[in-house]
Amino acid sequence: MVLVNAKVLTMDDACPVAEAVAVACDRIALVGSNHDVLSTKSARTRVIDCQDMTLLPGFNDAHLHLPGLARRLTDLDCAPLKVRSIPELQAAIRNWAAGRTEGAWVRGHGYDDLQLSEGRHPTRWDLDAASPDQPVWLEHRSGHASVLNSVGLALAGIDEGTPDPASGLIDREPSTGEPTGVIFEMRGILRERLGNTRDSAEFQQGMRAASQLLLRYGITSVQDAGADNGVARWCAFKDLQDSGVLSCRITMFAGVEQLDEFAQAGLSFGSGNQWLRLGHAKIMLSLTSGALHPSPKVLRELVLEAHRRGFPVALHCIEEEAIAVAAEVLASCRQPGLGDRIEHCAEGTPKLVEAVLRSGATVVTQPGFVYHNGASYREHVELRLLPHLYPAGSLRRAGVPLAFGSDAPVIDPNPWAGIYSAVTRRVEAGGTLDCDGGEMQAVNIHDALRMYTLAGSAAEGALADKGSIRKGMLADMVLVDVEPLSAQPDAWLSAKATMTIISGKVTAIQ
Repeated sequence: MVLVNAKVLTMDDACPVAEAVAVACDRIALVGSNHDVLSTKSARTRVIDCQDMTLLPGFNDAHLHLPGLARRLTDLDCAPLKVRSIPELQAAIRNWAAGRTEGAWVRGHGYDDLQLSEGRHPTRWDLDAASPDQPVWLEHRSGHASVLNSVGLALAGIDEGTPDPASGLIDREPSTGEPTGVIFEMRGILRERLGNTRDSAEFQQGMRAASQLLLRYGITSVQDAGADNGVARWCAFKDLQDSGVLSCRITMFAGVEQLDEFAQAGLSFGSGNQWLRLGHAKIMLSLTSGALHPSPKVLRELVLEAHRRGFPVALHCIEEEAIAVAAEVLASCRQPGLGDRIEHCAEGTPKLVEAVLRSGATVVTQPGFVYHNGASYREHVELRLLPHLYPAGSLRRAGVPLAFGSDAPVIDPNPWAGIYSAVTRRVEAGGTLDCDGGEMQAVNIHDALRMYTLAGSAAEGALADKGSIRKGMLADMVLVDVEPLSAQPDAWLSAKATMTIISGKVTAIQ
């Protein structure tokens, strides 16, 4: 296959711009002028005229949750655009439950307590009023909180005598200690206790929809950041790829508590192939329970043990305190050849940026949150922190290795919203997030594109195979209908992937 008459942005400093690409089997054979590339064609060569559109390396979403994205696409949609109050939520649950078989779970995703008119989480009693007999499980848009109705709590074995897990929190009525149905950081525990709350057909339907959505966005590689990923998830991803349900490349994080399980299965960091690869050991570092969990001492032990097994770590860090501790621990455990990561780095004040630089870690952050959630941040986040939320500009200027992801399903995985807000710091609702008009944390458009392509591959340790358009690389590319370097930023938001290519095969055309 040859692609001609394109504006090729290669992400290769040796040849940053070209007009044509030749592909042999699953690899790029030549990058250059139309004349040079067409001279290689034979009678069997497929020639694609790109009609002066822009050809980029396939997007690499360096942090998302594939199963969560699949759930979002098949579950009851409780997002703020759909549900604005608890009565509206109750009505949606009633309608959804009416179409389910008796005893089947009602699963919903995307509610936001801060954007409900009541300004609070729904409780078990709110859900009981809508579905008293069928179990209900709603997940917060962040993925870090859930609410169950009374039937659901009983099936999960959660009552007034259930202790809080070390890393989670069961919200309770102050006077009685009775669970309200709202629980934090317990999704893995719920899955363990409840088993599969969806049938296999629903699971496959959701995964197929997620795969198709990613292809429509030109996303050819993803890094699944599940904190409790184990061998079962690995096998599920492999089966889904083998059966054609999932078409993208996946690097799957390993839950740090599952490292023994992976070792017993003969899997270590980098195991797999170019389609499914085992990545970093994921550790959740949070303040959900009121105190930092795990403690700095335990965190250091977890990092050292992961390193001993050959795994770099990826630390989930949102808050200032968590980022500071993560940077200090990673600096003290730094090991040449292992590329540790800090995921999110949401509250990145200048002092913390310096600490992160000293740690040697790569930061994988989500500038799309600025676009989608900026209005809520302006209302609920301390004024001093607003200019330092998802601080791509400060991190880039400091020299911290930086890549972008979406954290889908928390937000939509469309990379152009992240690219737009990384460059402009503009918010979907209007205005910018920063007090200075957005310049402090802005990066340029070329850097933003690199963060979603080349830098994503660097963050997972796959630069030898993907992230740029140059000879010998995997032929993963996306043709887009906007020329991002010259177009106005608002045009990026409506950019479309007109063709997505993985391993030299056209997998999506719009």
